[in-house]
Amino acid sequence: MRHQAILTIPLTVTRQARQPLHEQIASQVGTAVEHGLLAHRTQLPSTRTLAALLGVSRGVATAAYELLFTRGYLESQPGSGTYVAGRVTARQEPGGPGRTGTGATGRRPRGLPDRAAATRPPAPADRPAVIDLRPGQVDIEACPLPAWRAAWRRASFNRPPAQSLPPLGLPELRRAVAEHLAASRGVPLAGRDVVITGGTAHGLRLVLDALGLHGRQVAIEEPVPPALHRAAAGDSERPAALPVDAEGARLDAVGPNCRAVVVTPDAQVPLGHVLSAERRRAAVAWAASSGGHVVEIACDPVFRPGVSQLPRLYGTAGARSILVGGFCELLTPALNLGYALVPRELTATVGRQLGEYAAVPPYLTQLALASLLRDGVIVRLMHRLGRRYAARRRIVESALAPLRRIRLGAPHAVNTEVLYLPERSDAQQVADRVRQHGVRVSTLSPYHFSGRVTPPALVLGFGHLPDPDLHRSMSRLVGALSDLR
Repeated sequence: MRHQAILTIPLTVTRQARQPLHEQIASQVGTAVEHGLLAHRTQLPSTRTLAALLGVSRGVATAAYELLFTRGYLESQPGSGTYVAGRVTARQEPGGPGRTGTGATGRRPRGLPDRAAATRPPAPADRPAVIDLRPGQVDIEACPLPAWRAAWRRASFNRPPAQSLPPLGLPELRRAVAEHLAASRGVPLAGRDVVITGGTAHGLRLVLDALGLHGRQVAIEEPVPPALHRAAAGDSERPAALPVDAEGARLDAVGPNCRAVVVTPDAQVPLGHVLSAERRRAAVAWAASSGGHVVEIACDPVFRPGVSQLPRLYGTAGARSILVGGFCELLTPALNLGYALVPRELTATVGRQLGEYAAVPPYLTQLALASLLRDGVIVRLMHRLGRRYAARRRIVESALAPLRRIRLGAPHAVNTEVLYLPERSDAQQVADRVRQHGVRVSTLSPYHFSGRVTPPALVLGFGHLPDPDLHRSMSRLVGALSDLR
């Protein structure tokens, strides 16, 4: 008797997102394959089953599978079904994983034409496998797999809710997140509620929507991850840009029409700068004098002992402070689960938006994360990653030291590094050259949104690579940049 294949990873789609539904599905499945959550030969549900599960049309599910076949993540066996392909090689957009891919492409199912086959050039047989050094990836080897499996197993034995999920998130997860934030970040919880979101960028968008702010009413750091400045943008207007220096975001650059400031005080991305005590006091003073809100992004996946000595930005500004974060940087980008700690007067508005967007993370995902938080797995993982990232940074800095014409620009970052190139260099041309040496990197350009001149620089993400791969990638990178003029 044949059994219908089921989906073994959590998938969410948001109709209000700028990304098309089929691309949302393909991106999440591709990321899960790259990070080993969907193993080779795992059978996927039919397009009809997937469409019913996610509440989308069958055409959307078919288009998502077509993208995944084209990108080499899936293969088909006629009369049997659709399976995860082997030897997948990630091919991602600048600044993060899980957007596009190439690799071994199997036979395609009937009705799905291989549109890319006619234009796909064959890979040279002697070209080395490409090592991906772009930021936004996690150290899958550090993930405590026994605890992860146990959490999902326990979650699967719980009785599902009789009706729909609570729009603010499961009470047990909200409690677990609140306790985790109080213990790990020392944030005050009085007069505030934890709201479960679909990730950091999704949480930022929800909060700004609840405040009715977008575009030039919002000031956000520059450089900043593209997903965050897109979340702060209006329909036709970019947010205002806050310049960043060694002390963090410059609060003196906040415009008179700004009603919200978005900062990452403990680890600015990608530069890693920590907001100084003086700048923190300036942010609190701005909120008090302007009546605006300070939105803090908590996207640092490790503990930073030196930061704990600084005054906490969140809570110091009273009801004008909001904290937004997520767990994708710790576990996997495919998790799509985060939180927002908001003043109680905003809770109902945020919850109503979550209900309207149908963006509440899946039931089992919430239960599993609650178990990982409650058992202390997340805290232990943060400590473990801190040690691993520190050791890998030493490898990177030692390997790049001989490059006299290259200046390292993110000495305080946890798992990224910025390489400033000589003036008048074309960063994209240099990135393409590095790619020919078997290393894929990002440029600094995607992190800038204001239209100002972007300095020529490369951005590396190194925390996710095992030491042998990191050494190999550094050797290739140095070889590509050693004769740079």
